[in-house]
Amino acid sequence: MALKRSSLENYVLLMLYVDSMSFTKFKPKTFLKKIRPFCKTEHLGFKILHIRIRGSNLGISIDIQKDCFVVRQNHALHEFIFYCDSCKVLLKKLLKHNLLIP
Repeated sequence: MALKRSSLENYVLLMLYVDSMSFTKFKPKTFLKKIRPFCKTEHLGFKILHIRIRGSNLGISIDIQKDCFVVRQNHALHEFIFYCDSCKVLLKKLLKHNLLIP
């Protein structure tokens, strides 16, 4: 595999990785470690996560609430609310709704 991957390659690798992931309780630090090879991430005290596929200009912001995750697309007015407690479930929902688009 090339040293510089396109955003589409990172997207596909992330989907393959999610399929192989086991169910783990959501912890922001663990979540960031798992997706860091494929996504560029920033975090503000683990209350808001800013994520984008490496090589892509668009991204999402995940606001960590007590009982759900509020996902906002950057540069858009869309807001999604997901109720889940697993890293794998959250990533699958993000990919299913095409929120991590290369």
